[in-house]
Amino acid sequence: MRQAALELLNKTMDEQLLRSEHPEGFPALPPIPAGRYTDPGFAALENERLWTGAWLLAGIESELPSPGSYRLFQHLDRSVILSRAKDGQIRAFHNACRHRGSPLLLEPAGRAMRFICPYHAWGYDLEGELKSVPSQHDFPCLEKAGNGLVAVRCESHRGFIFINFDDDAPPLTDFLGEFVALTEGYPLERLVVKDRFLVEMECNWKIAYHNFLEIYHVNTVHPRTLAPHLDSSSFVIALYEGGHMRFGTRKKGGDSLFETPPVRPDDIASVFLENTIALPTFPNTFFSLDPVGFNLQCFWPMGPDRSVMEVRQLGWECDSEADKAYWTGMRAATEHILSEDLCLFSSIQQSLRNGTIETILAGYQERALYWFEEEIDRRIGPDLIPEDLRVQPRLAQFTAPRSA
Repeated sequence: MRQAALELLNKTMDEQLLRSEHPEGFPALPPIPAGRYTDPGFAALENERLWTGAWLLAGIESELPSPGSYRLFQHLDRSVILSRAKDGQIRAFHNACRHRGSPLLLEPAGRAMRFICPYHAWGYDLEGELKSVPSQHDFPCLEKAGNGLVAVRCESHRGFIFINFDDDAPPLTDFLGEFVALTEGYPLERLVVKDRFLVEMECNWKIAYHNFLEIYHVNTVHPRTLAPHLDSSSFVIALYEGGHMRFGTRKKGGDSLFETPPVRPDDIASVFLENTIALPTFPNTFFSLDPVGFNLQCFWPMGPDRSVMEVRQLGWECDSEADKAYWTGMRAATEHILSEDLCLFSSIQQSLRNGTIETILAGYQERALYWFEEEIDRRIGPDLIPEDLRVQPRLAQFTAPRSA
């Protein structure tokens, strides 16, 4: 973490520990309309204006170790191939044959030195170029050069692969903003995926994401699992341009919330040993940088009132039996902690759907979720959102400066 960001963290944490009143000059946040989580029209606006223009975390480079390694991104009613080519570059293509749209790859991950359509056997190389067409004489006007796979914008940052469905979007590093400075001192590029799983939820994706944008609920919902390890009274938030955020919470003893694994880097900066640093990264990703590794969570819509949480458990390179046992235990611990939250989500969605609750409220320590909702409106365009579903912008003046 760069010095300016570290000084801001420590300063605000010291102030927070002394705070006993609502901060002077900070506004009461207006109610957030419930229809944002139930209305099909709002979900359609998100699909059209939010998901198609944001950089989306799609994979981890270590999962594509050699030429031909591939993994499918399968969210948002799309299927995208992430593949490492012979030159080592990772590329992304829509998983659709240019002949009649059949998916080229049916397995979610594997290795393929060519993409051969299982329908009519059209073949493409790892650069997406069309190379073979059975009975090509039956297609007299076909130009192979103009019928390669449809590429998807793809860029990586320190081992994390992002895609964007807008070819004109700004570069990934511009989009990530302060994330670049906040992760200095944490060896992101050395992380590997120990486990991954999906959790389907009977709620809008934003309701699930909200849960991770505040610590207000931890003492109530997680009294024996998380609360004993976190000094909740020290919790601080920094809001950044682009809808991104940084959370910081001091730990109660030890440099991790969890048991130390068999292998752990010794060059992690002290800020990540002394504090839990979480980085909600717009639009739908949550990093929590613990020295033993962490759960990387992405939240994807499956409709206005259904969603899925994609969980990757990231740790350090090691293939020992002790390490495998450690991560088996971490999977069980993670599922238990998540279950403490998940049991509430469907009932929250029900209350919003049936009109029992017409708005939701956010306090000062929940301002991150309000900032997140503000950014959604900025991405969609406020004029395109029905007036009764908009959030009123309040927090731009409270954003933190970028580190030099």
